[in-house]
Amino acid sequence: MTTVGAALRHTRTAEDGLRALGIQGRALTPTAELLVPGDDLAFRVRKAGLARLRTRIVRADAERLESVLIAGPLHELRHESVLAEAGGHALLTDSLRWTTPFGPLGRLADVVLGRRVVLAVLAGRMRAVGELAEEWAGRPVVVGTAITRGGRLLVQQRHFPARDAGKWELPGGRVEAGESEQDAVIRECKEELGVDVVPTGRVGTDVPLHNGMLLRVHTAELTDPGAEPTAVEHRAVHWAPAAELSAFDWLEADRVLVHSLRDLLA
Repeated sequence: MTTVGAALRHTRTAEDGLRALGIQGRALTPTAELLVPGDDLAFRVRKAGLARLRTRIVRADAERLESVLIAGPLHELRHESVLAEAGGHALLTDSLRWTTPFGPLGRLADVVLGRRVVLAVLAGRMRAVGELAEEWAGRPVVVGTAITRGGRLLVQQRHFPARDAGKWELPGGRVEAGESEQDAVIRECKEELGVDVVPTGRVGTDVPLHNGMLLRVHTAELTDPGAEPTAVEHRAVHWAPAAELSAFDWLEADRVLVHSLRDLLA
């Protein structure tokens, strides 16, 4: 389900999934390939006389993607994509609610044209999401670990390679052959931090990496609450409160999860 959640957030599904329907869309303020709250999307609808719309992402996590209208000819526009597990599969419910201007004439336009276009848009977007999620499903997995204690998150600063030196990330690494993701979390934290942890769940969506892998973040707690992690392979480690998370110079893959990590601490 978290892979589908990542596909929902990808700028490709916000743009390419609509192009065949005469709707030009582009992300205006993406921090990376995955949309985060605060990012804006701009659309031009040919069938509505090149009407221009601008929407803003207000939620983007493993269960839901939401956007609202901030500029355009409509009085109101809200898009919601909700994910749930159903029989071992991801069930996606996509909905679009809007209020048109021009009174009865606007309502007539909704019936004659608007709803038909919207249904086609949602169907096209669902196809794009499904294709992208299927494309990613077979990728090797890299685990990240969100270790929390006393309302703080453990982050570590890279020492190498040179291009990433000084940037911050979550502990973790590649899942080895025959190893479960939880086992990889335990092993990586022992190797990188010198501590034992207990995996407790998941946070955020998957994140596609440029090397053809998929980042998947697990939550964890220290087996010994009094143990102090050390920077075995990194420059530094730090226990960060939610208010500090946005100030770090994160690796790109970790940066798109900061809002989910902040919610985890909250």
